[in-house]
Amino acid sequence: MTLMLDRIVDRVATLPHLPDTVLRLVSVVSNPDSSVEQIVEAIRYDQSLTAEVLRLCNSAYYGLARTIDSLDAAICLLGTSKVFQLVMAAHARTLLGRPQEGYGLPAGMLWLHSAGVATAARLLARRMRLPQMGLLFTAGLLHDVGKIVLNEFVQAQYLEVVRQVTQEGVSFCEAEQRVLGYTHAEAGARLAERWNLPRAMVRCIGYHHTPADLPQADPLVDAVHLADAVCLLLGIGTGHDGLAYRGSATVLRRCGLTELDLESVGAEAVAELRSVQAMFARK
Repeated sequence: MTLMLDRIVDRVATLPHLPDTVLRLVSVVSNPDSSVEQIVEAIRYDQSLTAEVLRLCNSAYYGLARTIDSLDAAICLLGTSKVFQLVMAAHARTLLGRPQEGYGLPAGMLWLHSAGVATAARLLARRMRLPQMGLLFTAGLLHDVGKIVLNEFVQAQYLEVVRQVTQEGVSFCEAEQRVLGYTHAEAGARLAERWNLPRAMVRCIGYHHTPADLPQADPLVDAVHLADAVCLLLGIGTGHDGLAYRGSATVLRRCGLTELDLESVGAEAVAELRSVQAMFARK
């Protein structure tokens, strides 16, 4: 399976990539000892990225009394966390915005779902008292990146995958494993390794559907798993896999959360996601 996935990643002509600036930023934010100055330096010399951040900051959505004309001012007014989220959401929108026909996702739906999971993961991190909010937000944005890798391969076989889901009652990941021999989560983890993303983030991507497969429970993986379940159950960016996904009751219990907690997180995530959509829609 490992060799097969490597060959698939090698063969994908439109293999997505993350800009060097974003990779540097992920590395900096993943380090709890990083300073605001280091975060600014990771972005400062990328002209297009700086321009996009300033455009979003100065959009009507924020309604700020004065124009933000520098990254330093943006971080001062909005905070490091918010600016980081704007950077990652902007790049994820480009990366994940194309249609994924093999998964029944029209243009923009994969990004919408991923932004929802990123938001829900951050909200869950707060409830679970996890300090790695930046890492979790990014892991949420990239958790389904494997769908980009497999999309052209799934297209030829997805009818069989969907048939097994609808007629045999298995989850979409189980059907992927049966039909393809691997899942989009495994493909995403392989791509994340190629990008040299932090190991914790690779684990979140690779095990977001199967946290029980880890030899030891990982609260970061658990948070992304539950965030994904919340968004799929709410129909946020749902494709063929949406109604055939089962969140883990075991994960919910060991995180010290209840169904009511997930409902509350879902409501907050939906409200925030509407704001994010409105902000990116304004030019």
